[in-house]
Amino acid sequence: MSKNATPNVSSLSLTSRTQYRCCWYCGRGEKILPTKLQKCGRCGLAEYCNRECQRGDWKLHKAKCKRLTEIVVEKDAKNRLQSGALKRRLDTLSEGTVILTIRDKDLTTIGDMNLAPERGREAPFYGCKSLLRVDLKGCTNLTSVGNFVFFGCSSLTSVVLPDSLTQLGEHAFQNCSSLTSVVFPNSLTQIGLAAFAMCSSLTSVVLPDSLTQIGKGAFNMCSSLTSMVLPDSLTQLGEAAFAGCSSLTSVVLPDSLTQLGECAFGGCSSLMSVVLPDSAELGDEVFLECDALLQKATLAGFATVELFLRDRYKRITLRKLVLRLLRKYNQAVNDAGGTEAEKHASALAQFPADNSGSLEVGLFLQKMNISGGDGEKGLVGYILKFV
Repeated sequence: MSKNATPNVSSLSLTSRTQYRCCWYCGRGEKILPTKLQKCGRCGLAEYCNRECQRGDWKLHKAKCKRLTEIVVEKDAKNRLQSGALKRRLDTLSEGTVILTIRDKDLTTIGDMNLAPERGREAPFYGCKSLLRVDLKGCTNLTSVGNFVFFGCSSLTSVVLPDSLTQLGEHAFQNCSSLTSVVFPNSLTQIGLAAFAMCSSLTSVVLPDSLTQIGKGAFNMCSSLTSMVLPDSLTQLGEAAFAGCSSLTSVVLPDSLTQLGECAFGGCSSLMSVVLPDSAELGDEVFLECDALLQKATLAGFATVELFLRDRYKRITLRKLVLRLLRKYNQAVNDAGGTEAEKHASALAQFPADNSGSLEVGLFLQKMNISGGDGEKGLVGYILKFV
């Protein structure tokens, strides 16, 4: 790491390709490092990619170094979780000092996906302030993390989830105010209501391609969140899913999205860039109090944010179409023989002027004619409007 490198102490790593053993300071996984991670000589638990990272983390690490404890559960995890024995042990330890690893292949679920709010405190790790890091990678048959499981674990900084996981329950990580790192597996399909609400240390979110539903208020009040990409598989974004994310500046929503819940981005006052597909049906006040976005819409002459974003999406889509057809046209020119004029004439001949062509080709020709001129001149005039 160079002397001018900026430590990635508050990043959110969310791809299943990330190696779960990573530097405690810069967050880089062991797979991408030129050398193996080195353990802290005092506690034997903290790992760093080099001495610079170890020195950089020492100010925070030294207060807990000698008190760090690693708890590894190899078997009988289900009984230890259900009986509360594991939580009672964790509650006797100091805040932010426990690295918990569970490797029980017989464990299929942690907690209860149907646990009612009034019984939230019964969840396995509810309010467990001693947890610093959790690794569930070895639970290869785990499919769900239930409601309230890690609710209020305020010292928890990172979690690694197994590749088998499909569901995260309601309020699963709510109020985990120190949470900076979660590795989402590509098997995940659902994130429940308020699952990461008020996780104020999260700075970015990249979700797996398998995800189809994000529940109501899933990332509500994540005040440090600056950007969000949703996967191409996403179909539903719940009410107030990202409401109150006051640092959020950009959002890319996929063409697969069909429903965008009420106030999904309400109060995202810094939001300036949104890609909103035509397929999405919007609930009421999706962009309520999105001041920066509203200002952009007004300056562009639109009465509402929705109209502005719909128009912007059409322009983006048209630009993609033009560039795609331009590549096709250029390839046809390159493949043709003769003089330069004959090459272009040959290429243009591949775009039929009647209605027998595809919709894309028809639109292409129509817009080309509107641009003024015909043949090569018309094509170039049209292209120059977009690139």
